[in-house]
Amino acid sequence: MSEEKLRKEAVRRRLAGESPEEIAVSLGRTARWVRKWVARHGDEAHDEGWAEGRSRAPHSSPTQIDDGLRHQILAARERLVANPRAQYGSLAIQWELRRLGVDPIPPARTIERVLQRAGVSRPRRRQAGYVSKGVPYPAPMSVEPGATHQIDMVGPRHLFGGVEFHALNLIDVGSHEVGNDIIEVVRPPLIAASLAGIWSRVGMPTVAQFDNHANFRGGIQPAYQHFGPVVATCLDLGVTPRFIPLREPWRNGIVEHFNDVWDKSFFRTEVFAGVGHLRTENAAFIAFHNTHHRYAAHGGGTPAAIWDGRLRNPLSVDYQPPTRLPAQGRIEVVRYIRSNRRVDLFGKRITVDENQTHQYVTAIIKVRAKKVIVVNLDGEIIHNDAYELSRILR
Repeated sequence: MSEEKLRKEAVRRRLAGESPEEIAVSLGRTARWVRKWVARHGDEAHDEGWAEGRSRAPHSSPTQIDDGLRHQILAARERLVANPRAQYGSLAIQWELRRLGVDPIPPARTIERVLQRAGVSRPRRRQAGYVSKGVPYPAPMSVEPGATHQIDMVGPRHLFGGVEFHALNLIDVGSHEVGNDIIEVVRPPLIAASLAGIWSRVGMPTVAQFDNHANFRGGIQPAYQHFGPVVATCLDLGVTPRFIPLREPWRNGIVEHFNDVWDKSFFRTEVFAGVGHLRTENAAFIAFHNTHHRYAAHGGGTPAAIWDGRLRNPLSVDYQPPTRLPAQGRIEVVRYIRSNRRVDLFGKRITVDENQTHQYVTAIIKVRAKKVIVVNLDGEIIHNDAYELSRILR
């Protein structure tokens, strides 16, 4: 007897007064099965197909996308792959879809699933990174959102017509939120004003971490140590400027990685009509990154999700960077002591004892006191001396 006939037989016998248990034993089914089909017959007696089997699959699937969107995802990736200088990961594809007017933008996981099913996904290419020497490094002061900003510049880059510009990029270590600005003329006072503008949008940190470029640190003079407008702005606002070791850019690895994302997922994928167009699209890309890019470090959360409900410390949009070095605050400089026993502090060279070599130390320049102390990882002061500071900015 077919399954459909068994169901009809069970209902007939039950309507004739036989108990569900007796019917179940006779037909090799359960009493629950009998009650189910009796109830189905009662609800759908008007439907002659009430005893037919039905698929248990859901009527709709939240993971299914239409063929049109699937084609747009694959076409966007194909265009990006054709550009040897572009990235073609999920964020780059999302940005490309946004440029094409796709709304809403599909989640990164949906894009990855489409690529995988189409057989065009590739393992993420990872560049050879820093190989640790096994030497302990000073721990960051804090990795809470808003505590530490890594700051760097990309450029020079050029638009058609030879227009030159730089991008000042900032990333919050604790949330991966990005802020940036397009700078046409690279001069330290303009960089300081640009940094202040970014801080008016994303909030000020406790520590601002830079590499040792003169645009950030200031000029070097033989008699006095001169710092520039960027350092002066940090000190004026109560932010501690921190400089990473010489020739170790990976110490600012988070912003270095974003520099690559900005360059290959944004700048290299579009032709800009001019600086105005670039600025407009750049602002859109930064906002897009902060609301769409998911980081494994945050359990798949976006920077915007990390900041949801948290308080910021925004700088006033009317703030003007100082024209002289404030007599307050501290400057931190991390250095690795090699066999020459020297600690290079922007023109001032300190020689330490031989037993302090082959380790990282932190030089703390106390601005008001015009002193510098050098501290090793154990917190031991291995040098304490005067540090001649000029109030003039260079």
